[in-house]
Amino acid sequence: MKKNLNSGFTLIELVIIMVILGVLAAVAVPRLGNTIDSSEQSAEEAVIGNLRSALEVYAMDQVVNNSNKSYPDNPFEALDDKSKNDLYNNNWQIGGFGNDGINHVRNDGSRSFWSYNSDNGEIQFGYTQ
Repeated sequence: MKKNLNSGFTLIELVIIMVILGVLAAVAVPRLGNTIDSSEQSAEEAVIGNLRSALEVYAMDQVVNNSNKSYPDNPFEALDDKSKNDLYNNNWQIGGFGNDGINHVRNDGSRSFWSYNSDNGEIQFGYTQ
């Protein structure tokens, strides 16, 4: 009996596999970019939600101490020291809409802005550029 020693892939089979992998990569790369953008947006929403909660706790502390509900001029003052450092280290800054705003620099260099009203502690999304 003769053994068949040529039991590898043909050139056509290898080319077809390369074409299939190229098509899969062409479909996957744009989806990955959209996933990164949406994850940054979700992270920003979580930070703003935590900041709103911290501002309300700060305001309630002011009611207990002074019988007057008030909010800080700098919304980051409502956070504990560790949270403040984390935000400053992750490109969060004060200043966006004039001096009364918050902005975040994303990994791609774009910025998101929120307005902050220290009279009522309200934070509203502005825009991304």
